[in-house]
Amino acid sequence: MAGLTAQQLTEFDRDGYLVVEDVLDERDLEAIRSAYREIMDRECANLVAAGHLRPLRGTTFSERYIEALGQLDDMYLLYQHLDISLPMLETLEPSATMSTGKAVFDLLTHPRLLDVAESVIGPEIYSNPVQHTRIKPPRACLPETATDANVAATLWHQDAAVIEPSGDDTNMLTVWLAVTDATAENGCLIAVPGSHRGDTTLHCPGKIFQSEIYIPEAILDMASVVPLEVKAGGMVLLHKMTEHGSLENNSNDIRWSFDLRYQPTGQPTGRDVFPGFIARSAADPNAALTDPDEWAELWWEARDRIVAGQVENKFGGRWNDNATQPVCA
Repeated sequence: MAGLTAQQLTEFDRDGYLVVEDVLDERDLEAIRSAYREIMDRECANLVAAGHLRPLRGTTFSERYIEALGQLDDMYLLYQHLDISLPMLETLEPSATMSTGKAVFDLLTHPRLLDVAESVIGPEIYSNPVQHTRIKPPRACLPETATDANVAATLWHQDAAVIEPSGDDTNMLTVWLAVTDATAENGCLIAVPGSHRGDTTLHCPGKIFQSEIYIPEAILDMASVVPLEVKAGGMVLLHKMTEHGSLENNSNDIRWSFDLRYQPTGQPTGRDVFPGFIARSAADPNAALTDPDEWAELWWEARDRIVAGQVENKFGGRWNDNATQPVCA
């Protein structure tokens, strides 16, 4: 595809979001699914050997994932191997890990995905390190206390609010990519149309994890909320100021997506402790990173700097003062 049409750009500017179908084909999706099946099989075998899991009965990725999360006291014993960002914790362990395989790098740098991003932010494209894998099991499989956005419903927020103030002026674009169909039943995104035209909305600090900030529904225009359903291989684009969240997964299967960010090269990422990279450059094509091993090494080097105390690791603290607001109680 050659990027967005003029009509699509007009809709994105009007609403603050845009659903774009058929960005990736089945071959692209199967490359990711295959890579993640390998990770699941490897890590579940390790967890069985360590006594954290009983041998799994399921045969599909979805069945094994749901079964494993149902057994684990700490889902991150498995989940952190599937995420594409280091844990957002103030204290990071030397063994902290993430998914840095070639399939993920190929996704981040996929030409059709970058074509869409270029339509919005221009030809000098930087991969912002605010990125996650979201694999959400049926809500009935989770404990009532589960609030983590990687597995439970995503709380209302603006993406501009999850970065540090250094990135407030950065033209950051969210690319939400569906690996499975995203429907109202299984927990698709929801958004408030036109909410990107205002200032940053009041956010409350997370009740369990500081980084899990949220906008109270009491101050949102809930009457205008729309579901953003999209098929596997499609994407939802979000302006960084758009108020959005997700529904709960009330289906019997997983809802799987990747949450990616892009921005013009040279602007601050708002998450300086994590590494980004040049994904495309019209001015200097050779500046774009093309080696997945080099990309992976950027993350391991970042982890080691954080663990060694060479850089400060903090997330979401800019909203801590709002804890005293009545609406956040």
